[in-house]
Amino acid sequence: MKIAITGARGTVGRACVALCSKAGHATVQIDRTEQEYDGTPNSEMRTADVANDYDALLKAFKGCDALIHLAALPDPVGKDDWTVHNNNVSSAFNGFYAAGKLGITKVCYASSVNAVGLAYATQPLHFDYFPLDEDAPQRPTDAYALAKQEAEMQARSFVNWFPGMNIACLRIHEVAPLKDVREEHEGNWDEAAVRQLWGWVNPTAVARACLLSVERAENLQGAQVLNICAPATTQDTPSAELASKYYPNAEIRRGLEGNKGFWTTDKARRVLGWTHDETE
Repeated sequence: MKIAITGARGTVGRACVALCSKAGHATVQIDRTEQEYDGTPNSEMRTADVANDYDALLKAFKGCDALIHLAALPDPVGKDDWTVHNNNVSSAFNGFYAAGKLGITKVCYASSVNAVGLAYATQPLHFDYFPLDEDAPQRPTDAYALAKQEAEMQARSFVNWFPGMNIACLRIHEVAPLKDVREEHEGNWDEAAVRQLWGWVNPTAVARACLLSVERAENLQGAQVLNICAPATTQDTPSAELASKYYPNAEIRRGLEGNKGFWTTDKARRVLGWTHDETE
């Protein structure tokens, strides 16, 4: 396949480019600013401001068979709410629409666990139960979370708008090696650990999920939301103990034993065959 990758120079983007190349696929690396060729075999660099220049994006996608759509503002910190929301919603729309217009039916979109309302919430967090599956209620109270929720809704519309299109909306957690996330959680317990449910995901694991999403797109049969998180938290403290202390009103369901993660990934394993094999 020839795979278009937006946001290709970001952490996940670089991992995706490398993995796709290793798997024998051609890649088109798309970034907002012009980039020099990075030496990746069977790859080319194209330029498009995904959120603000649809025509350039359409041109960048030409000749591609699949799309891994990562381009977005990665967080709302230090940014105006309207900037975060409008950029990320437009980025999602332009990517989906351009793919549909060009007949690209295999699409992976980088959503976020924040789509349920999480780290950047402006109101106290509330969860009905743990671990969280893809059907957990969404309660966004910030621009970033709202934009991710709206992008997932777009995906459900676009697979009807362009019959035959399949879109995997991957709810990705904090992407970094375990040791780095542990350090962040220790240094900023309330904001980084408690409000993010002690979660993380390895960059290579995310790249594998992205590639599987387009390689096995027919398994999606439309638009599917999939949790992409590590199977264990960053903590040695039992997860049920953390839940009871910090979120006492949430029902603790089967699957939170030991230090298992607060997000289920059964669906990703069932639909894509994805598992988080990395331990660091």
